[in-house]
Amino acid sequence: MAATYDYAIVGNSAAAINACEAIRGVDREGSIILFGEEKYRCYSRPLISYLVAGQIESRGMYYRPSGFYRSMGVEFRKGTRVEEVHAARKTLTTDGKEKVKWRRLLLATGFKPFIPPVPGLEEIDYLTFVSWDDARRMLARTARPARVLIVGAGLIGMKAAEAARARGAAVTVVEKMERVLPQALDAEASRMVWERCREAGIDIVTGQGVAELESRGNGKGRAVLEDGGEMDFDLLVMAVGVRPRVELAEGAGLDCSRGIEVDGHQRTSLEGVYAAGDAVNAMDVVLGRPSINALWPVAALQGKYAGLNMAGKEVPYPGCNSMNAVEFFGLPVLSAGIVNPPDDGYEVISRRSDAGDYRKVVLRGEVLVGMLVAGRIERAGILTSLIQERANVRRVKNFLLEEAFGHIHLPRSVRQERITETAAGIMKAEAARDKGV
Repeated sequence: MAATYDYAIVGNSAAAINACEAIRGVDREGSIILFGEEKYRCYSRPLISYLVAGQIESRGMYYRPSGFYRSMGVEFRKGTRVEEVHAARKTLTTDGKEKVKWRRLLLATGFKPFIPPVPGLEEIDYLTFVSWDDARRMLARTARPARVLIVGAGLIGMKAAEAARARGAAVTVVEKMERVLPQALDAEASRMVWERCREAGIDIVTGQGVAELESRGNGKGRAVLEDGGEMDFDLLVMAVGVRPRVELAEGAGLDCSRGIEVDGHQRTSLEGVYAAGDAVNAMDVVLGRPSINALWPVAALQGKYAGLNMAGKEVPYPGCNSMNAVEFFGLPVLSAGIVNPPDDGYEVISRRSDAGDYRKVVLRGEVLVGMLVAGRIERAGILTSLIQERANVRRVKNFLLEEAFGHIHLPRSVRQERITETAAGIMKAEAARDKGV
């Protein structure tokens, strides 16, 4: 007979872990089972480039201590894939044919790499650089001098390039669009990253796609670009983009037009089934509509609210926005919301300092809807909070690009409100700690 759990969680990353913690904050006794496909306990996926570059050790990769699952009372099934969910019967089936019954289910299935149909690719042992195992493979294959070809100049591709270069590899990045990080940055910040990478010895080819690949064995090969140019490589990284993993949700009959559809409480279209993380189409406060933001902090926040609602708290998800904080060869870059306005209905204010730092804000009416800072990012966090709060910045508009911009520039009433909220949060955290939650 199949065992029954109060909570079943499919996935083992930021959304899943934060959901566990939220559930336990409300329900200390309910049984929880969690399924993770990889052989590791939860680790911080954005750190794999730093692991390859030698900037952190393996023990620094983990998101929570080794005793996390035990301390949470979670039955952790690592290396286990869930292959089917039957929402009406409230069951799931694993790749080992084990059947489990659940009362509430969270799908935190994350994303999968998008692999374009390039002729010859199927013959090559390539990486996608989205997992710890990918990091291990890059470490092994760059132990000797290597030529690394990276297809795609998004966040994953550029961090892979930085990591491979730190290993001493000769690195070339090929990007179909005209600049690096085209989705996350504007043209000016993109140029700054491009210059840092070029100074570090990375060769970047933009406006070109890979038309064909030829295998030469052991992961090595030759790429033919769209203009006929050829490049030999010892290691190929495909980093063109990612897509939400919705196969399990679709098989269960959930609404998945772009990603898994949820309401304001992270509930899906089927009773008892919740979803959170990179596969979910949830509210973006800047866009004012649901959107997929496959970002670690967004997944963590969605997981928290999904867990609270699964445990019966009935707390609405506040929404989030597209936020990125990343560094390339010592150049920190922070962005949030809309950085590339789609039309003339936005006001853009930007400034480049004598020291080379770059700051930009985007307003729609009197509301701050986007920001981008490259170089000195100190105190930029207040801009992200103003975006998240949909704050009217009319009275502080002229100060937004000042490096010293801070709470002191906000109206007295807003400062007092924030102090009150902060104090309430501290008191709540202390009360929870005293109760052992």
